[in-house]
Amino acid sequence: MQQSDVNDLILSVSKPIRWVIPESIRTEHATNLVVQQRGSEFTLLFFEVEAPLFTGTPEEQAEQYKDMQEVIAKCVAKVVMSTENTTEATNSLIESINRFNMMLQAVKGQENATTGTSEQTR
Repeated sequence: MQQSDVNDLILSVSKPIRWVIPESIRTEHATNLVVQQRGSEFTLLFFEVEAPLFTGTPEEQAEQYKDMQEVIAKCVAKVVMSTENTTEATNSLIESINRFNMMLQAVKGQENATTGTSEQTR
C-alpha cells in the first residue's frame, strides 16, 4: 500500500472524537476579544479587564476613577485557528447565541402571560 493510499484512507474514514478536558485546565473570564488574521490563520486573544479597587466615600472613589490614566486588560488566553476551524467555531457560537436568545424570549413570553393572567384576575 502506498503512503498516498494510507493518507486517503485516514482522510475518508471518520472516527468519533472523545473530548477530554483535564482537571488542570483553568477557567478564565474574558471581557474583551481581539481577533487578528495572518495568512490562513486567525489569532483570538481573550482579555479580562481587571477591576481596580477603590476605597473611601463614593465621591472619593469617583475621583480615584477619574484620576486613572488607563484600565488594565490582562490576556487570559490566546488561541490560533485555521480559517476553516474559525468559521466552524463562529457558526457554532452564533447558533448557540440564537438558541439562547430564543429561550429567553420564550421565558419572557411565559412571564408576560403569567403576569397578564394574574392582573386580569385582580
